[in-house]
Amino acid sequence: MQKWYAVKTMPGAQQPQREYAVEKTGSKRGKGYRIVPSLNPNMSAVERALSDNGFSHYMPAEKRLIRDRRHTDLWKVRRFALMVGYVFVRDPHDFRLLEETPGVDMLIRDSSGVPYSIDLLDILEVRKSEAEAELEFDRQSLRARQNARKKAKDDPRLQMLIAKLDIAGNITFSPAEEIAAA
Repeated sequence: MQKWYAVKTMPGAQQPQREYAVEKTGSKRGKGYRIVPSLNPNMSAVERALSDNGFSHYMPAEKRLIRDRRHTDLWKVRRFALMVGYVFVRDPHDFRLLEETPGVDMLIRDSSGVPYSIDLLDILEVRKSEAEAELEFDRQSLRARQNARKKAKDDPRLQMLIAKLDIAGNITFSPAEEIAAA
C-alpha cells in the first residue's frame, strides 16, 4: 500500500516557477538576442524540484481570478495552493534527498522523529474538495463569459477583447454581474 508524507515548504516555493527563454531580436546592433523571463502558471517551484528529483507529489491547488494589469476590466485565472506551506509526497525513495530538494523546508515527523505518514483516505478527501471547488469555479467562469458576451453586443471594443481572449483562452471576465467597459 502506498504511503503519503507531508512536506513543509519554504516561503515562496509554492508560487509559479519562473522560466527563462532566449528570444532572437534580429537587431544588427547588440547581442541579437535577449533573455525573457516567464512564469509557468501550472507548476510551482517546489513541484518542479520534486519532479526533477523523481518524487511523486501532490499539491492541492485552487483557481482564482486575478485582475489583469493591462486591461483592468479583465481577470486572469491563477493557481494558488490550498494548503499554504505543505505538499504531499508519495512513497519517497530517499528521505535525505527529499529534505535536500530546493523549496523543501522539512519533512513532517512525529514526536519520536519518524516521518509521519498520512492516510490515503485523507488525501482522497482533499482531492474531492479540490474537485468540487474546481467545478464551482468553472461554473462561475462560464456564467461570467456568457454575461460578457451579452454586454459586448453593444460595445465594439469589448467584442474585440472577447475575440482575443477566446484565442488565448487564459483570461476571463469578472464573475460580477456588472462588467465595466472602459
